[in-house]
Amino acid sequence: MLIISNDEVRKLLTMKDCMAVLEEAYLERHYQRALSRPRTDLYSPRGDDAYYVFKSMEGLLPIKHVAALRINSDVIKWRKTPEGVRKDKQPLADGNWVGLIALFDMRTGKMIAILPDGVVQGFRVAATGGLAIKYMARANAKTMGLYGAGWQAETQVIAACSARALEYIKVYSPTKARREAFADRMSRIIGIPLVPVHKPEEAAQGLDIVAATTNSITQVMKPDWIGPGAHVSCVKHLELGDDVIEKADLVAVHSHIAVPENYMIGQGEKPIYGQDPNEHGEHKASETGWESEVELHTIIGGGVKGRENEKQITCFVNNIGLGLQFAAVGALVYSLAKERGMGIDLPDGWFTEDVHP
Repeated sequence: MLIISNDEVRKLLTMKDCMAVLEEAYLERHYQRALSRPRTDLYSPRGDDAYYVFKSMEGLLPIKHVAALRINSDVIKWRKTPEGVRKDKQPLADGNWVGLIALFDMRTGKMIAILPDGVVQGFRVAATGGLAIKYMARANAKTMGLYGAGWQAETQVIAACSARALEYIKVYSPTKARREAFADRMSRIIGIPLVPVHKPEEAAQGLDIVAATTNSITQVMKPDWIGPGAHVSCVKHLELGDDVIEKADLVAVHSHIAVPENYMIGQGEKPIYGQDPNEHGEHKASETGWESEVELHTIIGGGVKGRENEKQITCFVNNIGLGLQFAAVGALVYSLAKERGMGIDLPDGWFTEDVHP
């Protein structure tokens, strides 16, 4: 049984490889040869304007013989800012956060690896957005606008550049110093100009690809900023808003089952279906009704075209994560770690039992 660190995941994982294994996993899902369970969140109010939240999701990828369980143990605060409501996970575990992926061998049932979810999280979200660009953006797309300057934004830039030969990217974040530092750093990493802009509309108007990569749960762009032929995406659907989504000629979603099954102490034992189901949440976009939209795996599988012409506005709504993503990327990380002798090997017997459960 292998313990793999975030630092090792960074050394092992590339965006190109991540996009490739997710593309394969989505094809397996398209042909009903892979499976995800919808996310479940358990909420407990703490009495200090925060909630303890325990989150879990699973995925099966038989082609790789891997099952994955992703869990998060978080203390979360929702705070209002001039730009809208933001969701912040508090680093209270000795200054860190708690998110883990457990991998199991489907042939034996054995646990084969445990790794943190942080680096994988950034890669799997961005790689999915990159696949949406590959299949839905114009083939000649050269420019991009980016909302956000955090860790999600960094991997989204790398994924977008993996999907299209971009010439420059405009970046907007409410904090001037943050967007400028991000643009300078990422320009050196990817080798094309990232231009910090001072107004939010400048990160969308006249650009071929527009991506929202913030921790806001309030709309960050307006529909009249989006021009013909653009491709729009997000890391959370609340960043876009109904009116931006409705402007698109073709909308793809990650999953028709788009909201976690939530349980809250004090609210009974029946599930609450919604994103951020507490008094701090501010919902600007639809949380249900995605069934009429095409799922991304259907486009990747060739069931629906990702774009009909150069004038269409296309939109990928990353409405929820899938446990299948952690199975696919986790299997890749595990295979590479074994191949390169990385990770800490622990006795398998520590993670099995001789008593029938």
